[in-house]
Amino acid sequence: MEPLSRLRRIRVLAVGVVLGLAALAGVLAARGSAVTPGPTFAPPVYVDQDLAGGEPEVFADAQHGTLIYTAHEGTTHLYRDGIVSSPWGDFSFVTNYCNQVNVWTSSDGGVNWFRDRYLGSPCPTNPAINTGFSDPDLTQDAGGRVYNTGIDLVNDALFSSIDGGKTWDKGNADCHDGDRPWLAGGKADQVFMGTDTVEGSGSGHQVFVSNDGGNSCSATGIADSGSLPDGGSFTADGKLYYDKLKSTVVEPAIFQHADGSFGLGISTLPAGGSSFTPHEGVRGTSMFAHWPAIAIDSAGTIYLTWDTENRQAGTSSGCDGAETPAPNSIMLVYTKDLGKTWSSPRTVTHPGTRVFWPWITAGDAGKVSVIWYQTEPQDGLPDSDCQTGHIHAMEATLLAANGNKPQQWIADAAGRAIHIGWVCQGGTLCVATGQDRRLGDYFTNTLDSRGCVLIATGDTRLSDPTTGGPLPTARPLFVRQNGGPRLIGSGTCS
Repeated sequence: MEPLSRLRRIRVLAVGVVLGLAALAGVLAARGSAVTPGPTFAPPVYVDQDLAGGEPEVFADAQHGTLIYTAHEGTTHLYRDGIVSSPWGDFSFVTNYCNQVNVWTSSDGGVNWFRDRYLGSPCPTNPAINTGFSDPDLTQDAGGRVYNTGIDLVNDALFSSIDGGKTWDKGNADCHDGDRPWLAGGKADQVFMGTDTVEGSGSGHQVFVSNDGGNSCSATGIADSGSLPDGGSFTADGKLYYDKLKSTVVEPAIFQHADGSFGLGISTLPAGGSSFTPHEGVRGTSMFAHWPAIAIDSAGTIYLTWDTENRQAGTSSGCDGAETPAPNSIMLVYTKDLGKTWSSPRTVTHPGTRVFWPWITAGDAGKVSVIWYQTEPQDGLPDSDCQTGHIHAMEATLLAANGNKPQQWIADAAGRAIHIGWVCQGGTLCVATGQDRRLGDYFTNTLDSRGCVLIATGDTRLSDPTTGGPLPTARPLFVRQNGGPRLIGSGTCS
């Protein structure tokens, strides 16, 4: 067991009150119970203090011994009040702009990070295979090839690396036209890309496939949206995965019913299949984020997490006279049979503040990590589009999450607020209206080869060195678990 002094950065939250672990240990000891040490996190590290870091992802390539970090280049993640040198941002943004998502690698577990550079240029990849400043996403196929993507408001680029993200040797700048692509690695040299296509009205969400490492993509996609028997509709939306045990593509899905009720679940495509099948997991809920998040553990259990959208009826203190926000929750549900049956929804946290943008990763059977952003009690339930909050990156580790009585710990992973201000949910319109969109639409977690949690988040706490004011873009922040239970194998992350 680690000394309690090493655990001082954990915050166990109950109705917004942080309880000291020392006091908790004393209570449990009086009852004759042993204290299981929960996760601790090392001090956060800036991956880069000059380049933008909104909507970041970190990925552990165990085969090549590297960590890969990618983020939005910042073009549509600007905060207008922070722009000082040009309409496009600060000097660092302009001089390093390549119309490509930013990419860094680390070979020492995230202590040091290095920008990817194509042939000595400031750009991370060959522009012939990658054009697009936005919407990165990392995945790996069974052969060890890592894929990334980026968009230029229309085209979805797809490019890949066989050396742990240091160089990118395959790809094409236009796998397909669309918006918000997500990737899932399949068999060797195979990757699936889900995207919201833009050929015309009603084209909806489709999944395309590359079987040559990203050099080319299927000309036609498989639709993953459609009608429901009750006259409602469903659509896939969010990060997809390839279930290796069942050779099945799995996407999170949103369900809109004819009676106005809202649901969440998944849709599945078996190997060789020609259509997706929707499976609703929970109905009658609500969601604040743009999409839910899913993860698959080593036994094939699929977990789905989301944030509820609670408002105080009969009030009007929200943005533009909307109902005042109420305390909301991070929820979790799972299925062990590809959506045929589901567990009852479980509340991961309901701290009495505002929580949003959950993400999830899974390791061994029943071992998961959920992250989310959370405001402080002093903020007074802000409507984030127009009201200021102190935003913390929170993490929950769950063991036996595939049963009825999981063991759970909650930690403030960065140990401080990563952002103080608004968090605009309005996409590119945020920039036009001067709202703060520097964090983008999500942040992410993953596991390293030992099963220790890695977190990638944007951070806006640095100031412009010239003006002392806010920087126009977030900076990429990396947080690494350094104690507590591993989610792969046994032992701890100490």
